[in-house]
Amino acid sequence: MELYLQATAMVLVAVILVLLMGKQNRDISLVMTISVCCMICCSAVVFLEPVIAFLKDLRRIADLDSELITVLLKCAGIGFLSELTGLICADAGESSLGKALQFLSNGVILFLSLPLLRQLLSILEEVLMQV
Repeated sequence: MELYLQATAMVLVAVILVLLMGKQNRDISLVMTISVCCMICCSAVVFLEPVIAFLKDLRRIADLDSELITVLLKCAGIGFLSELTGLICADAGESSLGKALQFLSNGVILFLSLPLLRQLLSILEEVLMQV
């Protein structure tokens, strides 16, 4: 929890500095924003490691295909990264680029989900054949 509080403090300090710099140093403000976002993402990894360990345990106990967990983690990562990048683009005044990236990310997530959807379809076909 201490890491979370430190990261929150870092974000607040960065926001104050960006506001103080104002529009005169917009480029430096954007670089600072991106740098702090990268540091926050690195901090988030510490909190996500136990989740990944849990998913590995779940896969082992439930005898799930490792591809299933991999796809879920990739989709979550793409979603997080897309959201963060979209917000940075909006901060830079390029919200249309951020929205375009989020649109692309949704397409990639759907593409990555195709094997899971095919597997679901085959399960549904089996169930319907038995009825």
